[in-house]
Amino acid sequence: MLTEWRLLDDGIHDAHHHFAVEEAVARQLDMGQSPPTLRLRQVNPSVFIGVHQNTWEEVDVDYCRENGIQIVRRMNGGGAVYHERGSFCFSAFFPRKLFTQSDQEIYRLFAEPVIQTLADYGIVGEFGGRNDILTGNRKIYGSAQFSWYSAFVQSGTFLVNMNFKIMERSLTPHRLKFVGKTARSINERVTSLSREVGRTVDTREVMKIFSNHFASTFGVVLTPGDLSDNEQKLALELLETKYSTDQWNFGSQLDFEINIAERTEDGVISLSVELEDHVIKRVRISGDLLVNQPSILSDLEKHLIGIHVRKAEDVIKIAPLPANLVRSLTQLFRRLDIEAIDVTTTKRKEKSSWAKE
Repeated sequence: MLTEWRLLDDGIHDAHHHFAVEEAVARQLDMGQSPPTLRLRQVNPSVFIGVHQNTWEEVDVDYCRENGIQIVRRMNGGGAVYHERGSFCFSAFFPRKLFTQSDQEIYRLFAEPVIQTLADYGIVGEFGGRNDILTGNRKIYGSAQFSWYSAFVQSGTFLVNMNFKIMERSLTPHRLKFVGKTARSINERVTSLSREVGRTVDTREVMKIFSNHFASTFGVVLTPGDLSDNEQKLALELLETKYSTDQWNFGSQLDFEINIAERTEDGVISLSVELEDHVIKRVRISGDLLVNQPSILSDLEKHLIGIHVRKAEDVIKIAPLPANLVRSLTQLFRRLDIEAIDVTTTKRKEKSSWAKE
């Protein structure tokens, strides 16, 4: 039996407002006040930062500000991406109980309408990695998830028409991002539908085709609708108090004694720490990590404060993290223990030299 979903194409192009709407719909869905929804969206030139990323490390902030490119932190994980009106994103909002598949299987499932859309243009797309669709060796689609209690949001980005020069200028990905890959730059790593077919493709046309494949794949009827009054009100509140604020979008630009990073199966993980006699005083865990609950890493950071670096592993093991991420963080903190010895030795030498003077 077919199930009815709301098709939401609200025409909001401001990136900050756009993400305020995303959170508002998820919250209202969790409260039973919003229906399952497929939201299609286009934005003005913007950089979206993954919820666990350090904006100052991933984005050329000065360039974006000088060129009117908005910077906004989103609620889901993954890496920084550049967007403009030439491409589109979608978000599917639904109660998590509607799907029995695992979160990883949902990534693959929601990639199917995109693969079918590419096929309509004669392009072969293959699901690859954790959350991407590749054509050849280039990424043409990426996705991410987040949950808000009972509500689940699966989002995807379909590159149709893109200014790759501006994309590459706006983003400053960690050098480890390209380790083990043939691509050595963003321009080599990604592609668009227009580039692949050799002509400019109308983005709205692609959105319509994708919507039809989405409805067919999931056996749903998409009925055009609007944001409810409650959704609009909550979105405006979130826009003012969260998504338009520098605190949310940029965070603190802090210097740390120790900064280490490594590429893992979960992506690039960066660890920045301030220590005092091997005790953690400040810590920041960042990276293009696909963790569905946005507060997990910030909560972990709080629990690590005041812990001896060699005891960090005990704290990590009881955190509600995927097993592979626990392993990756454990390895990173073991490296940190070695780095801490070097830093402590240097400090003692500096202190001894100062005392002699």
